[in-house]
Amino acid sequence: LGVLVSLSKKIREQGGELRLASLNEDLRTLFELTKLDTLFQISDDLNGALEGF
Repeated sequence: LGVLVSLSKKIREQGGELRLASLNEDLRTLFELTKLDTLFQISDDLNGALEGF
């Protein structure tokens, strides 16, 4: 998780955004419990993650 947070920070500094897609139920719950779901856009599928790009 720490690697994802660091990577997301570096990407944002360059004007980008790291989005996650197709997480299984356990991973999604982990992101919710750690409040990382507020840091990342999490989509059900790849098409949802790509919307807005």
